[in-house]
Amino acid sequence: MTRSSCTTTNNDTNDDENENYYDVKPFGMLFFLFDSPAEKREYLNSRRESLGDFFASFLDDRVLMNVIEHIDDAKTLAKFTLASKMCFQYASFDSLWKKLYLNKFGLEEADFRRCRNWKQLYYVKANETTLTMKKKTKVKKKMGCVYSDALYLPKQINNLEIKKTWVESFTVPEIDCSSSEKRTLADEESIESRFREEFENKNRPVVLRGLAKEWRAIEKWKTNDALLNEYGDETFLVGGYRTSLKNYLSYCLRENDTDDSKLLLFDPKVAKEEMWTENTEIFEEGGLFHNLFSKDGDYFKVLGEEKRPHYKWVIFGPNRSGSTFHVDPNGTSAWNAVLRGRKKWILFPNDEVPPGVFPSEDNASVVCPLTPLEWYENFYDTLLSCGDDDFEGEETSKRAYHFQETICEAGDVIFVTSQWWHCVVNLPPEHDDQDQDEEDRNVHLALTANFVSRSNMPTVLKILDSKNSNLVSGYDDKTQRRSLGEAFEKRMREMYPEILEDARQRFTIQTTTKNEIKAPPRKQQKRVVASAKTTENANNVTKKPRGENANENNKKNKISTTTIFSQHQQEQHTSSFAFSFWAKEEETNDTTTKANTDNTNT
Repeated sequence: MTRSSCTTTNNDTNDDENENYYDVKPFGMLFFLFDSPAEKREYLNSRRESLGDFFASFLDDRVLMNVIEHIDDAKTLAKFTLASKMCFQYASFDSLWKKLYLNKFGLEEADFRRCRNWKQLYYVKANETTLTMKKKTKVKKKMGCVYSDALYLPKQINNLEIKKTWVESFTVPEIDCSSSEKRTLADEESIESRFREEFENKNRPVVLRGLAKEWRAIEKWKTNDALLNEYGDETFLVGGYRTSLKNYLSYCLRENDTDDSKLLLFDPKVAKEEMWTENTEIFEEGGLFHNLFSKDGDYFKVLGEEKRPHYKWVIFGPNRSGSTFHVDPNGTSAWNAVLRGRKKWILFPNDEVPPGVFPSEDNASVVCPLTPLEWYENFYDTLLSCGDDDFEGEETSKRAYHFQETICEAGDVIFVTSQWWHCVVNLPPEHDDQDQDEEDRNVHLALTANFVSRSNMPTVLKILDSKNSNLVSGYDDKTQRRSLGEAFEKRMREMYPEILEDARQRFTIQTTTKNEIKAPPRKQQKRVVASAKTTENANNVTKKPRGENANENNKKNKISTTTIFSQHQQEQHTSSFAFSFWAKEEETNDTTTKANTDNTNT
């Protein structure tokens, strides 16, 4: 991994030209850049003097940051930055201010047009600029160098090179749906038949190339100005908080390389229904899209639009944002239509847990790297090297993982199958598009929906029968989640009794078959993790429990993780509340409750 020097700036909110900064380098560089042991000792002694005996006693930066994060008062944290050079560096860490800002103000009035980082934004919002040190010069001044893995990692992640090997493989099967003018009715029936027989019924993913290419939304929302003119003042859900699209786009376009866990706009209650009805062909009867995904599927519709779980979302995100590994909620399948940008997908079958991903025994929670690019850096190359030779004593025809990957661009639709693990990254544009401004190319847009079909209904019934509010999702209220199974079965018996009975029979057969098969050993998972590039980065993981009581369970079990997510955010794929990447024990607080936003896609 290439590690370049990074800088952290102390910007006066009223004067962006004034910057006193410190170089931040990995701690290991301390042993290469100093010629003598005396110089190393001098730096460590200066660190102790700068931090004081108490804070300097935490040699592990992650522990030190964990302690500092418990400072929940902005004024105290701001004053701590003035104590010394080291205190300034640690207390200016952007994730600390991100957490403080969201806890106090939410995102409703967050405007990043003047502020590049969360600390600046907090000072402007709270009118606390007097806590910063006024600068008397307009010249950049280097104040020294700090050696810290914890401070260096966000910059490192944000500047990771997207390697060619990460984006050159296209192994998800494809169906060409782009030539709509030349398609005959027989052609569409052939496509629908192939989709059902080869993919939906066999629970296999497929990319429908160009299926949404003629949607009006693709041309209509090609620019940020067009979106702002139509929806700029409309509020959307971002990381558990509502904010206007105007403010969110200012967040996407800001220059900040210290925010390694970028917020996604992921709204289950779409601000404008016309985003689905007037600008797409989702509900146009007789069309190919409608025949594939709407005509016979989506059996949650029996509950009615108001009572069914949330199922459709609009998604915005900046370059390099994305969702970490997850499976979609309630056993449903999904489609995802890209309207702007490029999405890199990697998917694993439901019986193969991706390397670096550790679900609990009941799948109610999962531990995984904090960001998608961090997973790629630490595990992707190792994943490719896990060949047949790694599994002595097993059939040589078996490979370690049977993953599939692809890239979807504007107009493409991917079918994401029930219970498959998947991870998504919003890729920067491959080539400069002369028809789009740079700011427009930095914002990705997609529509997605989850649905219950005849093929995935046995899996859906299994999850709903558990009545586990940590596994069932789609409602804000836990009681509704527990009672979803009963309500769904009652309505299905009234409206589609034969389909329900068939699903119950297949569910019984699947359960019996699985009980007869011995679970495969999980040693391959350990082997991959052990060979990850950097042990520290492999340990920088995010625990994402599925439910409001997840924090209490983790406290009880003394699980040390990074930021803890609810089930809703796990399925949102947003990494929205990744305020930190160091290991910690999460506290149960009001923020977690507020963050329990609804679920699903990428």
